[in-house]
Amino acid sequence: MGAAHSQPPAPAKRRLRVIFGVLAALVAVAALVVGLFWPRDSVTPAATEAARPTPSATVAPTTATPTPTPGSSAAPGTPQPASCADLYSPEMVAAFGRMVLNPAWLDDPELEMKIGEDDPVQQEVIETNDSLLCQWAMPEGPSGAGVSTTVVWVDAEDSATIEAHLADRGDSCFEQQGGLRCTTESSNDEGYFGESHFLRDGIWVATEYSNAGPEGYTLDIVNHLWPPMAPGD
Repeated sequence: MGAAHSQPPAPAKRRLRVIFGVLAALVAVAALVVGLFWPRDSVTPAATEAARPTPSATVAPTTATPTPTPGSSAAPGTPQPASCADLYSPEMVAAFGRMVLNPAWLDDPELEMKIGEDDPVQQEVIETNDSLLCQWAMPEGPSGAGVSTTVVWVDAEDSATIEAHLADRGDSCFEQQGGLRCTTESSNDEGYFGESHFLRDGIWVATEYSNAGPEGYTLDIVNHLWPPMAPGD
């Protein structure tokens, strides 16, 4: 998908970047992506510690904190799509065939799968910034194939952190359409899997895929975030 294969770019620490480290990263990606899109046994959710209120004579009522709009903390002028549907052309949607965007079964809290879950550097940057998660999968449930993209709004420091991380772990990185594109792909008995990343102007588009992903997927997102200028504009 993308350069060799590939829902705006999006919202630190690193593994050893030697040959064995790169192979270990690819195996970890395989386990993550296959775990997301293949059926698996139920998982017992981790217990969370209850917050302790500050002792006082009376406890003030709490109010829910509004969920920020995706990209609400982005720098002025940065693309801010309102939903995943704003990221794809009709042609790209058709290219996915029977796969659908964000099927209901992916809302299962026991799945707890997300991009960067096996990668501390990616995970930290995603969790500390606004992001928009878009996932393509079969409507009926796990099938062994799917695409998961997180658009993350990042500042210059986080962008540099991701760029350095992807290069250090051995991704193939190159300039493309005004930004930096990095890709990595591998395969095993279950099929092919990999990642595609694009960083430009405060956005990091991070994608993981397994046995799916139409040609030009990442660039389709890029073209919706930064529409090409028509001749003469």
